[in-house]
Amino acid sequence: TVERGVLSVLQTRSAETEHMFEPRTFCAPGPACGRGIGVMGGAFRGVAAFNEDQARRLANSLNTDSAEVDGVLLVLENPVPDQIPLILSVDGLLAARGGSTSHAAVAVHGIDDRPYAAVLGVAELRVFRDEAVLVGLGGEVAFTLNFGDTVSIHGQTGEVYVGTREVLGVQPSTP
Repeated sequence: TVERGVLSVLQTRSAETEHMFEPRTFCAPGPACGRGIGVMGGAFRGVAAFNEDQARRLANSLNTDSAEVDGVLLVLENPVPDQIPLILSVDGLLAARGGSTSHAAVAVHGIDDRPYAAVLGVAELRVFRDEAVLVGLGGEVAFTLNFGDTVSIHGQTGEVYVGTREVLGVQPSTP
């Protein structure tokens, strides 16, 4: 490229990734309460954490045999490069800002040894220190998410649901 009379040679690289996990999907999830950019993965039901301490506490206490929850979901307003180690330590990411070429998206695309789901750029999501809200039309608060609440996301379609949703092929547990 030439800019102001200076010739610059740009390099490119292939960003193709090959993941060994088949994306899952939800079985009749109902209407989504938010939508962003599906960055990676498929259907994922996560327990919400808003910081490193909460994520660690949930990871230590989470029942991974549950048919209702798949892992820890980190909920952030705007992922920054300093948070990449935290993002990589959990099982899923939901963020109000960011896109398919953000630092967070590039980092999660490097995860190929385990399932991971990420949805970024959810316009309806507002994240605060220890809670998040999903706003509906007109800016009214539709749902409030707190630490430990379950949120379902779809890493391909970008859909966000409050609570757990049934995953196709995974039987819900009976009490």
